[in-house]
Amino acid sequence: MFTKVFWKKVWTWLKHYWYWPVIIVLLIFSIGAGASSRKKIFGLLDKQKENYEKEIQIIKETTEESDKKKTEIFTEHIKEIEKIEEEHDVKVEELEEEKQKELVATIEENKDSPDKLAEEIARILSAEFLKKNR
Repeated sequence: MFTKVFWKKVWTWLKHYWYWPVIIVLLIFSIGAGASSRKKIFGLLDKQKENYEKEIQIIKETTEESDKKKTEIFTEHIKEIEKIEEEHDVKVEELEEEKQKELVATIEENKDSPDKLAEEIARILSAEFLKKNR
């Protein structure tokens, strides 16, 4: 029982701290192989660190560029929406003025006939005109 628990603990430690045995084996290998292989191993580690830092820098730059592009697109979108809203407001005002002018002209034309006046006003206002059965 003691050995089974012991080996489970060893296995758990190795899963979490696997790099320590690897470093120890590499150090033993470098001591046995000589100074030149130690220089090579540490050179490889330095290059790996440099490559990691370069990759992190590239990731940061691309993220910043994409954020800038998103911000530019968002501001352009907002400006375009504001422009469209302004044009819409102007068109609505022009349309209302035209309808008012047409309404005044219709009233002037049909002063004498109320049924004809009601029918024309309903047409201008896009309403439904119901004729009474007399």
